[in-house]
Amino acid sequence: MPSLSGLPEVPCVKCERRVRGLGWGEFCPECLAQRKRRASRLANRISLAATVLMAAYVAIRATGAPMARLYGGIAVLATYIIVRRIATQVAMEYLPR
Repeated sequence: MPSLSGLPEVPCVKCERRVRGLGWGEFCPECLAQRKRRASRLANRISLAATVLMAAYVAIRATGAPMARLYGGIAVLATYIIVRRIATQVAMEYLPR
């Protein structure tokens, strides 16, 4: 039976629960939230590993100058933020359904 709003009830890709207004080939809100949590956990691990490597590099290569330490700290923070954003997006695309 069609919905009153005119939008069809489309099944979720993962759980196959029918949701009104969902696009074909998309996840329902519950499955999408679960997928985001999994991607976030994976991205957190990857970004922490990259940050530790960057911090070790900065500790070895930076001179004792205060500005060098400041720029090194900024580089470590930027590494965490950038790697986490990229890893989250990649994980959202490539995690198994």
